[in-house]
Amino acid sequence: MNRIDEADVLVIGAGAGGGAVAKRLSDDGIKVICLEQGDWLHPMDRPHMSREWELEKRRAWSHDPNVRQGGEDYPSSGANPPLMYNAVGGSAQIYAGAWPRFKPVDFRRGTEHGLEGTIDWPISYEDLEPYYAINDAEIGVARQVGDPGNPLRAEGWGPAMAPGKVGLRMSKAFEKLGWHWWPADHALLTRPKDGRLACNACGPCLAGCPRHSIATPDVTYWPKALRNGVDLRTRARVQEITTAGGKATGAIYIDRDTGARHQVKAKIVVVCANGVGTPRLLLMSASAQHPDGLANSNGLVGKHLMYHAWAFEDFWFDGPTEGFKGPEAAVLYSQEFYHSDPSRGFVNGFSIQVGRSSGAAHAALGANSGHTAPWGPRHREFFNQHFGNHLLVYIQGEDLPVATNRVTLDTSITDSDGLPGVHVNYQLHENDQRLLTFGRERAREAAAASGGLIDASSSGNGGVDFPQPGWHLMGTCRMGSTPENSTTNKFNQTWDVPNLFIADGSSLPTSAAVNPTSTLQAVAVRCAEYIKANHAEILSQHTTPVDQTEPVG
Repeated sequence: MNRIDEADVLVIGAGAGGGAVAKRLSDDGIKVICLEQGDWLHPMDRPHMSREWELEKRRAWSHDPNVRQGGEDYPSSGANPPLMYNAVGGSAQIYAGAWPRFKPVDFRRGTEHGLEGTIDWPISYEDLEPYYAINDAEIGVARQVGDPGNPLRAEGWGPAMAPGKVGLRMSKAFEKLGWHWWPADHALLTRPKDGRLACNACGPCLAGCPRHSIATPDVTYWPKALRNGVDLRTRARVQEITTAGGKATGAIYIDRDTGARHQVKAKIVVVCANGVGTPRLLLMSASAQHPDGLANSNGLVGKHLMYHAWAFEDFWFDGPTEGFKGPEAAVLYSQEFYHSDPSRGFVNGFSIQVGRSSGAAHAALGANSGHTAPWGPRHREFFNQHFGNHLLVYIQGEDLPVATNRVTLDTSITDSDGLPGVHVNYQLHENDQRLLTFGRERAREAAAASGGLIDASSSGNGGVDFPQPGWHLMGTCRMGSTPENSTTNKFNQTWDVPNLFIADGSSLPTSAAVNPTSTLQAVAVRCAEYIKANHAEILSQHTTPVDQTEPVG
């Protein structure tokens, strides 16, 4: 090795989970080194200010690494490629700040129906709620309290985002139908915090936020972690996690600038490389002691991949909705159909999220469903009818954690350092397809109830029934109650290697029917607090105990 360094804790990945873990550990003076294969992103590097920002989002800033082909990326094979980003901040660099929480029922789906590999979480909503609250306070949440469909939560840092004409139209439709609805929580500032500016509703959030209003980890957790002394090394691609005597000893990484290999020795290792990158790294870390990959004695690493079941429904009305004004994340949601009702022909449920539009090019290119403006004489007529009169309804469904939906290594494709890519097998279960069909019908029912509907189009090129599934990466190293059904225990500690933890979206046993970032960060905060409270005990363990108590404060 060209260089060997030592730390109390090595964190791998500087995204939503890694940022939370590094900051919370370093608050107590724990020496942390974090390795991130990507780099810092400057807000002005993003296409937000470009006249062609809508096209750039599809090209150089595509969510698909196979399209971007950046040096920090690794390739994937399979019909449904994972959508993600490798940088300080992780895939949150390409999110719009939607900030719902899982509901209490989401933690006990195994008891509820137990289909296709579904297990209960080893913790409850009540166990996780204090860490949701800690995380919310760290980042600054925009919120309207009082949702009757969810447990009470604390006031946000600022008030909820204004609903705009889009929200007002659809809230009236939900009221008319007697359906639950509520303003959405956002990881967006509606008043300044920590040197970050409040959102000015300029619109193209997914093209980057030059005001730092969106709570990406690079502007929330990482400035504080760096002030605490965390050693964050960017452009550092981890090749393998090293082990000896049944314990993790650190990692070997490649300096992407020089090609040199370095080693970090650590007493505890926490992997936060996302629901695809984490199983990839564990499988690449196979050794004589761990021939099937690290923490994989039960063969579950990489299995039970969940993306979410998604459908987009575009609607156009006979009057202005001004959907291009305001942040991109959903302005409100209905969870009227969230809970399982087997009489509908499927288990689990979905959220109906009401979203805004994007810019003029997006409208001409068919919005979210391929309803493209025609070239020629009718172009102007179509554009005038559609731009500014549009709103989007997402159907976000909980997908089953199917064992055959999985991540494996693909040695036929490699990253820029010669390390293997991944093969991702993902197919929507028949249950989830029935869920989407029912959900899309409800979306159209709501749009019709709002009045003035002149046009509609369904997601997928040309209105294909079931488009590519979602992009949230969950479940591949899930937490559970026993070594037989999970990769880690309830504190994210792997069953096989007691000083190896996993704290990212791969930890989530079920996907719920809401965006996962708020929950995976709360899980990461809880994991960090457990490590702080039990540091000495963890180092003395040779096996991972089944029965453990909650961390202290």
